[in-house]
Amino acid sequence: MTGQELPPPTEADKSPPRWADTSMSRKEEANWDDVDKLQGVKASNDILWHKCYGLIVVFLMVFFVLVFVASLGAWIIHQITPWCWLTPEQLSKIQSVIFSGSLGAIVSSYMQKQLQK
Repeated sequence: MTGQELPPPTEADKSPPRWADTSMSRKEEANWDDVDKLQGVKASNDILWHKCYGLIVVFLMVFFVLVFVASLGAWIIHQITPWCWLTPEQLSKIQSVIFSGSLGAIVSSYMQKQLQK
């Protein structure tokens, strides 16, 4: 060491840091004995989670149905019209998706799970 001493703390250094604020924990401690209020918070959080989960499931369901309908539409238009714009590789991939049943199985399994609840 060079023999230099640390300077004494200033007034700004004496105030507690932001993370040491205990106002939120004091609010929790004030409500700790109120079991009904705490259960109400848990119930409202559960309801919020179920709403978010429902929206995610609906979004995924719509997305998969739109992908299935779009691929089926492209395949039908390619087969019916004289301008065959799809390459054989693209046509093969679309046919494998449509006729393999994997996309339909995904949509069907999600629908069954949601309708049973």
